[in-house]
Amino acid sequence: MSGRKCTKTGLWITDDFRTGCRIATTNRGPLDPPERLAGDDPADWNRYDTPGSTLYISADEEIAFAEVLSGYALTLGAKHPLQKDADFMGMSLDVYLRSVIAEWGNHVGPGFLAKHWRDRRSIYELTLGSTGWWVDVGHPDSIAAVSAGIGTQLHGELGLTQLSLGVLHGEDRAATTMVAAWIRKQILDDGSLPLGIRFKSKHGGGDCWAYWLRRRDDGLDGDEMTSDDGAPISTRNTALQTVAGRFGIKIW
Repeated sequence: MSGRKCTKTGLWITDDFRTGCRIATTNRGPLDPPERLAGDDPADWNRYDTPGSTLYISADEEIAFAEVLSGYALTLGAKHPLQKDADFMGMSLDVYLRSVIAEWGNHVGPGFLAKHWRDRRSIYELTLGSTGWWVDVGHPDSIAAVSAGIGTQLHGELGLTQLSLGVLHGEDRAATTMVAAWIRKQILDDGSLPLGIRFKSKHGGGDCWAYWLRRRDDGLDGDEMTSDDGAPISTRNTALQTVAGRFGIKIW
């Protein structure tokens, strides 16, 4: 496993990030995540958000699509919500969904992805202009360091009895954002601050990164993370087709 143990914090750190992939709306662009405010309820935050701005990046397009489309996947054991209507009309699901899309236009719901979703987004390649350290949050050394650092707080405020991958990959945003906030404040053994968190996609396939836009949060320009101009999302995109197939999503 790449990286090393920080001699000051005990966290496992790695500097292997150079480029990554991000899917974002074109009106905001790839480098403008929502700002989080201290004291807000983190229930609607992303996994490793902290007060300030957190940018999420994936190793490749397939992982990026899995991360952004998971909310459109059908639940386990569920049929498409419009299957009964299609059966009643005597149509196949595909044909019925086409008629629904034509009538409803911009409607998006579980099980299908309307054209306007793709039209409003692009695929961007992000590049880091310098090297720096990322905390591999799922490494056993990092889990041990976080447990030692804020284990009492995690237990007292959230009732956790153990920090595990299940917690770090779970949906309890109070827990994951508390971990992220603690990591963000750590000073590493070379005197630098972590760039962010490296973590495994819970949908499988590889690495993701949560990058903290520290300069932006401090009101400064010149952040080291840059982006290309982006590429449109086509129905013929093989990564999109692969992920949609796994999640049972129809693409329009």
